[in-house]
Amino acid sequence: MRPYYSACRSLARIVLGALTGMTIRGLELLPREGGLVIAANHISFWDPPLLGAAIVREMHFLAKEELFSTPALGPLIRSVNAIPIRRGAADLKGLTRAIDALKQGGAVLLFPEGSRMRDGELHPARPGVGLMAVNADVPIAPCYISGSNPNPGWIVRKERVRIDFGPPRDWRDYAGRDTDLTPGRALYQRIGVAVMDDIARLRSEQQSVSRGAA
Repeated sequence: MRPYYSACRSLARIVLGALTGMTIRGLELLPREGGLVIAANHISFWDPPLLGAAIVREMHFLAKEELFSTPALGPLIRSVNAIPIRRGAADLKGLTRAIDALKQGGAVLLFPEGSRMRDGELHPARPGVGLMAVNADVPIAPCYISGSNPNPGWIVRKERVRIDFGPPRDWRDYAGRDTDLTPGRALYQRIGVAVMDDIARLRSEQQSVSRGAA
């Protein structure tokens, strides 16, 4: 991990941890090295910094292209490995950069749903998560985050940010090893559906833990 990235991550962990009281489960399941896609649900613009602060390795992030033209934000997110990608289009340049990072042993945070889901519910995956994992030949680790929408509950601790990670799985396991593994949209979409199923299971487990602690 680069010293600059490590410093940014440590600062974010301290500040965001103090603000949100975030709790993290399953972090020990994530490998510290080697190519890895971390696939998480997406409900808030706070999700990338919260997950970046939680994960103990240097990450790459996909971020919508418009953010990079913002005077202060653009240079900041670029310095912590954000990769610009155009929404609503097959951005081969952005996807290729992310796949190259994976092939070089990096970890990439990806939101399979494609954009923020403000209703807080889980929505169908787009094929990008499967495309990246297959072309880089790397495993996928599911993640479920809740409570990341900023609200007064953060300050008074009535609501906490909770982040749960699941064990990484080979993309072939997500696709089904006894099925057609020919690269293409059908395979990528099948992987995306299975990844969202794992994220949904993490949500159920997190809700069970929360009810038991109440």
